[in-house]
Amino acid sequence: MIVTLRQMQYVVSVAKHGSFSKAADECAADQSTVSQQIKTFEDRMNTNIFDRSTLPITVTESGKEIVAQCETIINQVEGMIAPFKKKRSI
Repeated sequence: MIVTLRQMQYVVSVAKHGSFSKAADECAADQSTVSQQIKTFEDRMNTNIFDRSTLPITVTESGKEIVAQCETIINQVEGMIAPFKKKRSI
């Protein structure tokens, strides 16, 4: 099972905005791409992260833990990259 960092970013953004279209805008992606990638992520996790029957979209109980873990992983990756971005001068 492979879950991508980009998929995690989409998950966090949808959770933040309660909207696939707003998440797509934030992530500079098409709404259909965000929806498709989150569905793929959910299939790989074998759970629904979002309740799509509500507006705004809400995070399911199992999705809350997934969103929290995604945020942690994204922050760790950003922390890993940050020191190297500062060193580079072009």
